[in-house]
Amino acid sequence: MIDHLTQEPETQGPESALLPTKCPFTFKEMPADAVVSPYVEDREEYQLPEGWQGSGTITFAMAGDRSSGKSLYIAVIVKLLRKLVIANGGSFRSADEHTRRIYEDKYENPLFAQMGLLPPTPPASSADAHQTRPLIFDVSTPAHQGQRLFVVFRDVAGEDLQEENFAQRQSELDFFKYADRIIFLFDPMAVPRIRQLLEGSVESPEVGEDGPTIVLRNVLRVLGEEHRPKISLCLSKFDTMQRLSEVNQQHLHYSGPNMVNWQRVMRNFGATFRRDSAALDQPFDRTGIQLLDLEIRSMLECLDATQLLNQLNQPLLGVQNYDFSCFAVSALGAPPEGDRIARTGIAPFRCLDPIRDVLAEHGLFNGPVYQELPKVMWGNAAALGTAPVTSQFPGQFPGQAAVMGGGIEQALAAEQAPLSNPATETAAEPKKRRFWRWGR
Repeated sequence: MIDHLTQEPETQGPESALLPTKCPFTFKEMPADAVVSPYVEDREEYQLPEGWQGSGTITFAMAGDRSSGKSLYIAVIVKLLRKLVIANGGSFRSADEHTRRIYEDKYENPLFAQMGLLPPTPPASSADAHQTRPLIFDVSTPAHQGQRLFVVFRDVAGEDLQEENFAQRQSELDFFKYADRIIFLFDPMAVPRIRQLLEGSVESPEVGEDGPTIVLRNVLRVLGEEHRPKISLCLSKFDTMQRLSEVNQQHLHYSGPNMVNWQRVMRNFGATFRRDSAALDQPFDRTGIQLLDLEIRSMLECLDATQLLNQLNQPLLGVQNYDFSCFAVSALGAPPEGDRIARTGIAPFRCLDPIRDVLAEHGLFNGPVYQELPKVMWGNAAALGTAPVTSQFPGQFPGQAAVMGGGIEQALAAEQAPLSNPATETAAEPKKRRFWRWGR
């Protein structure tokens, strides 16, 4: 009766390939059986997390101008990554004590418990700089058999990417060369025209002296002639762009290539940038992401960010082109109110897209997969009064969580203790926006 659910697929997908083991501090590939990183001097201070030997490592390097929202993005993306991993049958935990403590103290408590904004990341030279060590998370899943998986994030203060004395700091940023993905955040409020249109309705953040163009150029200087990790150019704080749909611009005269009626643009509800991304337990929408890339490229040109795109379209050093794609993300979902988040709460928009883009390349956490399940589990499910959930994809099985818990949402509810009153998200929840209940 259930043979078709437990049989092996005819061809092995990308999830069957083992990932390289990398140093979490330098992002360089290292021997799989090494018990210490060969790239650090203080091996007592920079110890590898438990289970690192032979594991697969996926690395992300954050970059952007001051006040581009990197810290908020990290705070939210860790929560969303946890939901994604659990929704696809994996387990999620901090890989070491440093990650657990820093995420809780610097990100989780200030934002999700105190409902306040996060202070700017201090420069690496500061005594209270916490970003000199990475955040490491164990995201192991039975779907990637034979290898534990870790996701690593490294943040950089906007000041450390500024032009002044950059040559003295450049060697400390070499990990950018070896990242699986560089996530570069561009704040639309850095554009004078957008600040003018939203004056009085959205608070204007402090913009770095050099601006995002100089910051991106310094990131490309670090990459040098040979290294070409993929770059996700993200239009961050996209909720500010969505606010333009409420700004009446009918009285303005439009002429020239960059004079845009932003109200008309942002009211185009057929555009990909007006829709949220795929559900956590569904395959990554590659076609939608390709459309979004084209839309955001066009939008960046209209935002007078053409020079930003030009830098990525022609190598600063060497002859090899940069591989980049454009995204739209909003960590909060609404502009903050002073030094607090909006009273409507936190409703992230497309924040997982750059992360899922990388994970999907390896076939990870990409919707239902085959599961080799003991038949006794079916008996347990029957005894518990739960029935297997029918997959929306013929020939595939929705996962262990659906069988044991009666559905992915119930599995999430069992895994997490929400900060607010407990409530179970229903399967019929609208796709366009989600107001998340954040688990601890």
